[in-house]
Amino acid sequence: QARGLRLLGSGLCWPLELMARAALGAALIVLISVGILALLGGNSLPNSDESIGRYAARLWRQSRSFAENAYVQALFHLPGGLRVIVGSSTETPTASSGASQTLPKSQDDLRSQAEKLYQEINAQQELSVKRYVEAKREAAATEEPIVLPEHPDQVRQRMPALDLNGPEMRCGKAIATHSSITTRGIELRAKSSFNGKRGEQYGWTYVLTFINHGSETVQMLTRHWVFVGGDGILESEVKGPGARGVTPVLPPGSEWNYESSTSLPTSYGSMHGSFQFEVLLGDVRPGERSFSARVGRLLLSSKKDDVREVQCVEASRAGLIPLTSVLAVERVILGGRAQFISMEKGADESAPQQYKFSYDVQFNNARETPIKIVGHSWTVIDSTGVGHVAEEGEGIGGILGSRSRDLSAGDAFRVQGHLLSPTPLANAEGTFRVIVTSDSGESVEIEARTDFMGLTAQRSQQSVPNFVADPHLR
Repeated sequence: QARGLRLLGSGLCWPLELMARAALGAALIVLISVGILALLGGNSLPNSDESIGRYAARLWRQSRSFAENAYVQALFHLPGGLRVIVGSSTETPTASSGASQTLPKSQDDLRSQAEKLYQEINAQQELSVKRYVEAKREAAATEEPIVLPEHPDQVRQRMPALDLNGPEMRCGKAIATHSSITTRGIELRAKSSFNGKRGEQYGWTYVLTFINHGSETVQMLTRHWVFVGGDGILESEVKGPGARGVTPVLPPGSEWNYESSTSLPTSYGSMHGSFQFEVLLGDVRPGERSFSARVGRLLLSSKKDDVREVQCVEASRAGLIPLTSVLAVERVILGGRAQFISMEKGADESAPQQYKFSYDVQFNNARETPIKIVGHSWTVIDSTGVGHVAEEGEGIGGILGSRSRDLSAGDAFRVQGHLLSPTPLANAEGTFRVIVTSDSGESVEIEARTDFMGLTAQRSQQSVPNFVADPHLR
């Protein structure tokens, strides 16, 4: 009888144990999910009008961005951390074409791979600095002054209007996974290749080759990209300094290339853009000293050797600004981007909620001498046109607080931080006090800016009104 009771008890315990384990597993899944959502912020929750596929793709991009930023911070704070980290989650920098794409097995491997990439970028920038100094000496000997860079947007707008049916865009026609356009002797060759699918996100690598067929020595300073999904939706518009942290100088007959990557929630799409150049030796008359070279629209497809039509989408219309920005001041180039994080409660119950955004700023020193960043301030213009000082103080700000930063000639680095806005749509600009060395050898303080970038709490929105320039808000 006792043996029977034991068997009966064990028979009852077995399903109860399974139920208990299942409940524990479900609780762990819930806790892990809540933890992930908490780390990614309030904008990791789905929108009511968002499809499952688009939500999954967005969540993947946020997770990747979080992982990249965590890695950057680890490299920065750990002893012996790298001096420079370049790239962004919008355009993911990769190693050179011949580098292995397998994941490192340890922290030492991570450091080794990142250090190798840094050394490669640093060597390219050192060459650019050397070529810039040589061009400056030659210009001085021929009484051709090296002029300061113009605003990248003004350089782009001065170019002939984009012909949607021309060779750059080929709207309404099938396009291939490669393109080639020559502007003022500078040929830009672009080619994309499919990298596979991760979750609901499709990824591509693209390679850009710059060839100087002309007689002028030029330097590429900024870039502008437009990425469009197969559904005709503008997925992202990217403005930034250089490429992979490099601002290459191209003498006649030289060439340079870089590799990067992007992703879309659709199995195909397109990309097009332009690079802004400064003439170091050549025609430096007003209106000619800078120019924009376009990249012909090319296909992003999951099928090899695919050729198909993709709906054309232009960059931000007049009166709108994208969520990224770039500006060169005294050859100190700043590129910024912003992303909505969550709603922030007020200091007390009577205080209104605010919208919290993250920012990521890349600094490029395109000068021939070191610079030092010693102060910062951030201005937010809300949707009513009212300006707010969101952050200011000594040092770089953001995660680096009041620490200053020395930046060698040709070097680059990034900093991240947070901004608050009282409205869901706003504009933001970062201003940094930078000490540079003048031609006479004196230390001079200048103000380098990111230019205004858009802030939006609407996740599907890629540009916002320019509240700074809107005459109705004056």
